Amino acid sequence: MTIAYDSEELWKIAAGPDAGPSLLSYIRQGLKRDAGCGLMTASVYDVPNMRSRRVFSDDPQAYPVGNFKRLDRNLYFEKVIVGNKHFSSTTIEEIAEVFFDWEKIRDLGFDSNLNVPAVVNGQVIGSVNLLAKKGHYTSERVEMALLWKPAITLAFLLLHHQGAETATFTSRQEITDTPIMEGE
Repeated sequence: MTIAYDSEELWKIAAGPDAGPSLLSYIRQGLKRDAGCGLMTASVYDVPNMRSRRVFSDDPQAYPVGNFKRLDRNLYFEKVIVGNKHFSSTTIEEIAEVFFDWEKIRDLGFDSNLNVPAVVNGQVIGSVNLLAKKGHYTSERVEMALLWKPAITLAFLLLHHQGAETATFTSRQEITDTPIMEGE
């Protein structure tokens, strides 16, 4: 397979102003084109406190930017956080096995997911999270999405450079004023 993105464009965006959000926008367009997606979010991880923080959302009503999400020690945790690998499923039953908010996912009309981690020095620093219709994330679509891993990792490195404790890939007015912990 070939590289899914234009390397020159990627580096031009990374060197420009507002690099993190601009690069994530470029990645979002590419992932929608290459792998398909009904809803995309992005998260950073705070493993010592067993939570993630949402730093981007296509649907801020359902998934507000800035909110925390409980991490559970399950197959997702072992595969993504410990194993530094992607996680995908094609049915709501598979999603229900690992995500406490599976009913929300189902109610939004999604039954398939793909989480692509950004890994640096053996540690997951973030992930792009995709939702789609039942059966969507076939091995071919997953392969296409994984071609974006270097660009995704660069985007999260830019976010961390910005100050990962409070940085997001979105404008300030799109961030929830009172972040909550989801899943408690």
